[in-house]
Amino acid sequence: MLGLILLAAAATAPCPVERARYVLRHHPDWTAAYRPVDSGSDWPSGIALAVHRRSTQETFWWLPWQGGTDGLQNIASTEDVTAPDWRPPDPDGGPRPQGNRQYLGFDADYNLIDRVPRRGDPAPAHMLFPNAAGAGDRVFDWKDFFDLSGCSPAKDGRRA
Repeated sequence: MLGLILLAAAATAPCPVERARYVLRHHPDWTAAYRPVDSGSDWPSGIALAVHRRSTQETFWWLPWQGGTDGLQNIASTEDVTAPDWRPPDPDGGPRPQGNRQYLGFDADYNLIDRVPRRGDPAPAHMLFPNAAGAGDRVFDWKDFFDLSGCSPAKDGRRA
């Protein structure tokens, strides 16, 4: 019940994507959050997605990218963006520890948001990675929606 109240509260006030917090539906061991990063002109979203598994304390990092001629939205695995020596990977073949996944973002009414989020955008209410949970996928054990569960306070303490 508390989760539904939090989701309803999060859905009524816009939350900037870089402050959004998510929980994997039916599998609360998995959480996700965006954080601002200096990702450079090759990765113009200015954010990275952390997918965290509480039971193992593993965090997997991803950079959103808009597809080329196929028009698909994607996330590219990257190394730990919190490491002091982290640099965005070369878009044509930099380190991708977990490969790429297709990304779909939705508003609260499940209307498709036909682009990857960028820093400052309203957070999607739901995210789905449709080509996840395949054989040998270390990150996504389940093919399910990540639902917006909250919005972290701004640095000045304000909430969305």
